[in-house]
Order: sequence, then structure tokens, then C-alpha cells
Amino acid sequence: MIDLKLQELTFEYDGRQLFDKLNFQLEPGTFGLLTGPSGCGKSTLLKLLAGLLPQYGGTITSGQATLNGLPVGEIVPFQRAKKVAMLFQHPSRQFAMKTVQEQVSFALANLQLAPPVLKKRVRQTLDWLGIARFANRQVHTLSGGEQQRAALACVLAMDSDVILLDEPFANVDTAGRQQLLADLQRLQSERGKTILLADHDLNGYRGVADRWYQLSTQHQLSTKSVDELPVSTPVVAVKHQRLQAARLAARHLRVAVGQRLLIDDGQLAIPQGQLGLLSGDNGAGKSTLFATLSRQHDYGGQLLFDQQPATRLALKKWALTVGWVFQNSADQFIAIKAADELAASRTHSCRPQYWTSQRCTQAVRRLGITDCLDRVSYQLSGGQQKKLQILSMVVMAQPVMLLDEPFAGLDSQSLRAVMQLLKQVATDLQVGMLIISHQREGVVDWLDYEIRLANHHLTLLEGDDYHA
Repeated sequence: MIDLKLQELTFEYDGRQLFDKLNFQLEPGTFGLLTGPSGCGKSTLLKLLAGLLPQYGGTITSGQATLNGLPVGEIVPFQRAKKVAMLFQHPSRQFAMKTVQEQVSFALANLQLAPPVLKKRVRQTLDWLGIARFANRQVHTLSGGEQQRAALACVLAMDSDVILLDEPFANVDTAGRQQLLADLQRLQSERGKTILLADHDLNGYRGVADRWYQLSTQHQLSTKSVDELPVSTPVVAVKHQRLQAARLAARHLRVAVGQRLLIDDGQLAIPQGQLGLLSGDNGAGKSTLFATLSRQHDYGGQLLFDQQPATRLALKKWALTVGWVFQNSADQFIAIKAADELAASRTHSCRPQYWTSQRCTQAVRRLGITDCLDRVSYQLSGGQQKKLQILSMVVMAQPVMLLDEPFAGLDSQSLRAVMQLLKQVATDLQVGMLIISHQREGVVDWLDYEIRLANHHLTLLEGDDYHA
């Protein structure tokens, strides 16, 4: 029986107190859901339970986190991993090997398993998750959702008693989310695993989670009845609007990764002053399309801006024409502190007259990141990093902006603030914005059109054409 808990724990990070005499005990064999607004400390709580803090940051000034009566952080890592495993927000940070199979094998090798046992467990895990088909794929070629499943395979293969997951569905499509939730529920019910999962999206947990914990902005932890969890909401289609003229277009586009064809004879136009959704299953090629449009991936066919071939513009000029908001916020930061990040964007903005100091200050306040400006960007929560990243990029104000999963880690209030910002900037500056997002609730009502990437083709959907 696992006894994992926080006892009268007071924790400080970067000179700020996050928890004050926090008590929490994970009940064995339960499926717990952890919710709360961006920056409230969900990731920190999970890392404390996993024994990653304070070893890798912060200070416990009183109390302790214990596993079976011993301080978690003092247990030898490979022994601790047999009891507690954690899946991070950004799966790529957990990869050390080239292929999925090698990565899962590496995770098990750290548990000092015998080679025959290791090989059998790798095979069983990949089959159990239904991802054996890309066992030999290089992890950097996987989509965000596929990377998440590969990271989950590493966690499941270790067969730990407790599984902690930090926003595991941020980049996973609807079908993948439902499948992973079903897999986790099966782990709990059939194998007696204890699961604690942090998420902003409450859909799909009714009848799955049997515990609901909520953190407040004051870092206070409370419990809520799972009966209050919402029933899953139906998929809502984008209400197709009349499209405006486009400056960026692609004709007869052909895109591949190695021998894998992703787009064949693709036709695309991104209307100015409007927000569009690029939808499609994990692995369809959405992020690769964005890399192509930003001229960071080879392509066939034509890529045009103002009806002129993109190749007539130098890459430096193209970077000031098409902006790309990456999936992983930290990959985009160029300054240490948040305030310096925004200052750098203002310095290089394509529309400095619009992005005055006053307007930037208003945007910072509306996004709720005023208190983050004097902090290190890389030490912010996932949601705070995402809001800083998005604001930094919209301040750049390129004529076209591509946003890859920009809502990962955002609570409903933060999501609404981000959508308001994107809509205002798109309208005021006539920026054409195309967004990749598997999250539709709270998003589609702000959008003007939807393009679906499926079966190697791009299709402009007409209202009710969407099917999950």
C-alpha cells in the first residue's frame, strides 16, 4: 500500500511562497483530478509529490513530502520511480533517445530490469497503448499528441504504483484524449494504480475521476464533489463567416516528412483580419504545415505572399512577414526575464505605433501577468509562459500569424482574455491568424472559419461539415 503525502509543507520558489503548511494525502487506488487557475501551483504540487522539488528548485522551509514514511526526495531515484512516476506538461523534455522504442527501453533500463523482462514489457506497453505502429519513429518527427502518448508509454512501462500527469492532453485530439482517459481508468480499475492528473479542461472526467481537488489563486487546496463535474459538451462547429482577402496563400502544396506524405496538392489562403482554425488528427501534419508556411520545411508547389513567390523574400524578411507561435513556449523565449521578453518584441515590432507602452501595459494587465514581469520567464507556470509568449508574438505584429496549440495550460478566464487579445489585434491591424487547437470549447465562437487537414488534403469546412 502506497502512503504518499504532504505534511504541513511550506514551499518557496524564486523568493515567493507558494504553499503555507499544506496538507495533502493521495488516497491509494483513486483517480484524482487536480484543477485550478494558471499559476496556482498545480505543477509544483505534482513535482513535490514526485520528489523533483526541492531537488531541482525551490525550498521547503517547513514540513515535508513523504513516501511510505520517508522523505520523497531522499529515496534513490530508481527506487522512487518504481513507486511514483510523473508525466510532464511538455513530453519532449522527457526524451533522451532517438526512437520511441529506444526511449521506453531507456526508461526501463533505469529500473535495472533484466533484458528479457525489459523487451517484453516494452512490447506489451506499446501494444497496450496502441502505438506500436510508430515504435521505430524518431521522437522529434512525432506530432505533439504522438509525443504525449510516447511519454505516457514510458510512464506506464515503469509500472509505478502512483502515476502523476501534468496537463497530459494539452496537444491531444478528441479521439486520443478519450482513448487515453479510458486507458488511465483501466489502469486504475484493473491494476490498482493511483492516478492524479492536473487539467484545465473538465470534459470527460464525469464517471472517471473519483476525487476532485481544486487549488485557488491563493494556493489553498480544497476538495469538490465529482458529481459537480460537467457532462461532456458536444463538439461545436465554427460558424463560417464571409472570408476577407488573403495575402498569404499556397497553391498545389506538397509536404512530406521523409517518405511520409502529409499534404498533396494542398490549396490554402489565410484571410487578413480574421481568425481561422486548422483542425485535424494528431500526426496529420498540422505543425509541419506551419513549419512549411514559415519556410522552415521543404515543400513542393507554390507559396505566395501578395501574389508573389515567397522565395523572392529573404528568410529574415519572411520572418517579419509570417510569425509562428510554437507549441512549447520556452522554445520561443530569447530573454531571461519576462519584461525583457516584451521589450525585445516592442523593439522589433512591425507596428510600433500601435504597440505603445500604454497598450502593452493594458494587455499585460488583462492577461493577468503583471506580477510575472520581474520574474524569470522559464520559471513561470505553463499557463503564465503561454500568455507571455502569445503577447510577445502579437506585439511583433507580422501580417500573418500561425499559432500552434496556443491555449495549452490556460484556465477558462485566461483563455477568454487571450481570445479577446487575438481578436482585437487581428481586427485592428488586419493580421491573418490561423490557429491549431484541439480545444474547441471557449474557442470556436471567436473564429471565422475552419480548415481541416485529413487524408493529405486541406478542406475549408462549411459550418456543420465538422465531425469529431
